[in-house]
Amino acid sequence: MKNILKTVWCLLLILMLIIFVPCLYAGNNSCTGCHEKQNPGLVADWKRSAMFEKGLQCDTCHGDAHTQSDDSAKAERPSIVTCEKCHKSQAKQFREGKHALCEEALTTGNMSKKMRKKAPDIVEKSCAVCHLTMGENGGQCDACHTRHRFSPDEAKSPEACLPCHVDNHPQYESYYNSKHGAIYSAEGLTGRSPTCATCHMYKGNHKVLTSWGFFGVRKEEPDKEHAKCQKGVIDYLTKLGPILAPNSHRATLAEWQDLRNDMLDICSGCHARSFCRTELEKSDQVLKKANCIANDIAIAAGRLLESGEMNEEDLFWLFRNEVHAWRMGLYINAFHQYPEGVLKKWLHLQKVLRDISKTSNKD
Repeated sequence: MKNILKTVWCLLLILMLIIFVPCLYAGNNSCTGCHEKQNPGLVADWKRSAMFEKGLQCDTCHGDAHTQSDDSAKAERPSIVTCEKCHKSQAKQFREGKHALCEEALTTGNMSKKMRKKAPDIVEKSCAVCHLTMGENGGQCDACHTRHRFSPDEAKSPEACLPCHVDNHPQYESYYNSKHGAIYSAEGLTGRSPTCATCHMYKGNHKVLTSWGFFGVRKEEPDKEHAKCQKGVIDYLTKLGPILAPNSHRATLAEWQDLRNDMLDICSGCHARSFCRTELEKSDQVLKKANCIANDIAIAAGRLLESGEMNEEDLFWLFRNEVHAWRMGLYINAFHQYPEGVLKKWLHLQKVLRDISKTSNKD
């Protein structure tokens, strides 16, 4: 009988150690003991995370070099290299997409160089915020899964994309002003309305690639008229620079078609496939119109350059401020089903073309 009681007490002691030692470690005897005083919100988020529930500790991601209040610089900043230890497939997909190249896009070509030279402080609080938040050191997963909660549900919400995809990159406002966005605003993440992740990260794929790519051009173009317009667009985008970053547009028509078929499969989950194809083709036509009017502006501006009415610097800022973002916004609004946005961007480009044409015709 004594042996049985001794065995029971030993088992109870082991059980108590299993339960209470981790709690002590997560309290005053660990990182949280200090940070609950210094950064209570950070610790609160961490304790609500799945990683906390699984027993991961701070040094899993931050290393163990930081132990005192005066050596915080020794704490490692996690990147995709850290996350891929547990999330291999997601990291691989991310590296094959365009978001992994955000940092490279920021430093490629004249646009970033001119902006940094003209207003470095502005760049640090504008372009660099998004491009480095997402792309620095090969990729920052916490750009979407914000620390220290790292919530998948947060990353699935359209608002996760909001900070970077407005104005010059108006995907969020295009979505928000669409019927899909209206349903989401009314109901939230019920699954009835698609979100950014539904269409662009199907089944959790982290590549985030689309058929036309970010810049709305493809290297193989069977439409001869559009091919001429597209060449002019590629020329001015090359002068600006970001299009020089890899994976910014599709290399082959077959690659374009594969991604289009993927989108048709996604949309067909809610709509008839024929309807989806028709709507996407309508948006293709808007994209082609956007490229052709941008090319017309480039041709008219080229005449002003030849006549001396415009210099290279003026030409650069014309493309950057009056054509580049407006052209992109036109087809982004079309594909995201934002009717008023399509009209607004189109009317702006029409006005720019009229103004430039009037000046070049005077010569």
